[in-house]
Amino acid sequence: MSKKKSNKLNLIICGVAFVIMLVVLFSEGADNIVNALMQLNPLFLLLAIVCMVVYWLGEALGLHFAAKSLEPETKFRSTLLVTMIGQYFNCITPFASGGQPMQVYTFMKRGMPLGSAMTALLSRFIVYQFTLTLFSAVFLIFRLSLFTEGALQPLTVLVTVGFIINTFVIVLLFMLAFFRAATSKLAHALIRLLGKLHIIKDVDDKLEYIDRELDTYYENFMFIKSKPVMILKMFLVTVVQLLMYFSITYVIYIGFGMNETDFLTIIASQAFVLMISAFVPLPGAMGAAEGSYAAFFKGIFGSYYTGVSTFIWRFLTFYLPILIGIVINLRMTKKGYDLSSAEDNLKEM
Repeated sequence: MSKKKSNKLNLIICGVAFVIMLVVLFSEGADNIVNALMQLNPLFLLLAIVCMVVYWLGEALGLHFAAKSLEPETKFRSTLLVTMIGQYFNCITPFASGGQPMQVYTFMKRGMPLGSAMTALLSRFIVYQFTLTLFSAVFLIFRLSLFTEGALQPLTVLVTVGFIINTFVIVLLFMLAFFRAATSKLAHALIRLLGKLHIIKDVDDKLEYIDRELDTYYENFMFIKSKPVMILKMFLVTVVQLLMYFSITYVIYIGFGMNETDFLTIIASQAFVLMISAFVPLPGAMGAAEGSYAAFFKGIFGSYYTGVSTFIWRFLTFYLPILIGIVINLRMTKKGYDLSSAEDNLKEM
């Protein structure tokens, strides 16, 4: 299946998931849903939207620090466009894997060399992943004990698995940078083993590909290492960005006039939802995200508000960037930016 058809299928799946969420929501009774929504202070709903916008701006600013250091002529509006394209394709692809190729392609279409685009995005990814893992560790230390009993106990296992996966990614990234020779030998041994098991073909081609990728990554990491001030700025922006994202649910909670649960517990719950969603191989971790959110927040919002809060949170963090991305994608297609073939174009370079 072509990438274009795959993205269309993923969009259809997202649309079906949205309809299912609405059906489940209104199965609680349309009157109850309307009454619950009427209880939400519209100013806090607006504040929740602002939190999401600040999250996007933080993502763009973090990427812009790296892009600007590589290509001083880069404009923030270009980086913001690239960011929103990444948000869109991350939402509609499994494991958020579709964003970076589209972002590289868009950077290049706007005049940035391929190497600079890849280095900027890798820098952003490493800092974001490191900051997210650090956040997760803090929440695991200070708040996981609140959820280790009762109905949420099985979910704490999934939270731990999600944290381990995030940590593994960071460890792997640093292994590639600081233990280049050992990592190369390990990768070669694994590819040869897979070749002997007839799982992969063209072992020599795969070995050459791995060597090229490791060399590119190492060169990019050396650039990151040489820019400590840039990394610090990216880290601080990412801290604010994640706080905004995790605060969306707290703003909704306050908007319903509730105040029994403290801020740290709510954002920890939100972080745990993100950790569970990290290893679900569906666009936007559909099903797992909504289910884990409802499970963690039912005891906080109560059964009356849980469904509505789940819908608002999911719409702002998942469906809204998809809607914005569709508009951007259509406008770019009219201007000759064929994002549907971006990955194929990059492979030919």
